Amino acid sequence: MKRPLIAMAVVLSAGLALAQGSAGKKGASAATDAGTPATEPGGSGKKGGAPSRGQPPDVTKLPFTPDSIRMVMNYYSRDIQDCYEEILATKGSNVEEGRILTTFTISPEGFVRDAKVAKAGTTIKNQRLNECVVNVITSITFPEPSDKKEHPIEYPFNLKAIK
Repeated sequence: MKRPLIAMAVVLSAGLALAQGSAGKKGASAATDAGTPATEPGGSGKKGGAPSRGQPPDVTKLPFTPDSIRMVMNYYSRDIQDCYEEILATKGSNVEEGRILTTFTISPEGFVRDAKVAKAGTTIKNQRLNECVVNVITSITFPEPSDKKEHPIEYPFNLKAIK
């Protein structure tokens, strides 16, 4: 049973929900596309005119809290927007604005596993976008949970074109 502990709006109107429960949590592993550019942690996935952003949060110095998870996700939300903008560039105006609900598990070591885009709660149906989003989320490292348990996460992104 999942109970949201927090929710918040950010630049992309993203929210976070920590679910209670842990080890033994089932989750399908998402497929990735080798043709989709993987984003390196700390990189925006694009080169050129975009303003530089600082280093990602130092997860070795952060406690495992909803605020630190939000901080890490806020940093990488730019990469999720880049995924969306890339799809817009190739599809033109045929890609609608909408929501992508992601689910993943943070391991006891702070790594992401079982990242996927949930069908329920997702309004943008684009496989390439989903694969890019999963690639970004899979590359993220979080602070290690002090309880040494797995933590399932739901994190929605409300995406729209930036003009």
